[in-house]
Amino acid sequence: MLRAGIIFLILGVGAFILPQFGLQFKLFNVLEDLFGESQTLVEIGVAVLGAILVVIHFAKKNNSSAA
Repeated sequence: MLRAGIIFLILGVGAFILPQFGLQFKLFNVLEDLFGESQTLVEIGVAVLGAILVVIHFAKKNNSSAA
């Protein structure tokens, strides 16, 4: 779960920041065709999903070590 969360977090944040430098992930070019102007919401959603997965991983780790 941690690995997937980190990957989603990197993809979401990278897809949000890279276009400001004239770069873009190829994967998100496809999303632009599908979602149009709401692509930014998808990028933010991917980053938030990644952050949630990372937080869940560390919360489970802390609960199991506290028991």
